[in-house]
Amino acid sequence: MTVEANHIAPRRSRLLYPGFILSLALNLLFLGGVAAAVWHHHNVQVRRDESGLLSFAKYLSPDRQDAFRQQVLAARASMKIERDSVRTAWLNTNNILTAEPFDKEKFRAAMAQLRDVEDRYKTGLNNAFADIVASITPEERKLLHTWREKRKPRLLNRKDTKPDDEEKSD
Repeated sequence: MTVEANHIAPRRSRLLYPGFILSLALNLLFLGGVAAAVWHHHNVQVRRDESGLLSFAKYLSPDRQDAFRQQVLAARASMKIERDSVRTAWLNTNNILTAEPFDKEKFRAAMAQLRDVEDRYKTGLNNAFADIVASITPEERKLLHTWREKRKPRLLNRKDTKPDDEEKSD
């Protein structure tokens, strides 16, 4: 019995190895996207739990953090009704945009009501903020000042205005 051992192996395509490399690259890209989504979701959850003034608590001494957090959470809870009324007024105003026929005076009245509701809400926020700031120490107020300086609203970071130094040099 003889066995033939001289079979010629079938020729592989020239595109096989580049195909393997491309497949590996796509798999790594997909896994990287999934990992980034998981990472982003985790960070969004962390930020959502401590946003706004509540995130300032981590700069306070550990014995003051819980009291500060409770005060901020109580202020938020007291403003819930006003926040809901702002949302309702905004939705009502937005719904008038699509009503046919469009009533300009009704829209103006809704905008005025929205402005009044927002003013009451912002006044309540400012009063609650003043109460919170009054309850912290002078050193903590300095920390709060520094923290707020780093978090300037976009209105204060306008790119189209020149600082005073640049205007003098022109």
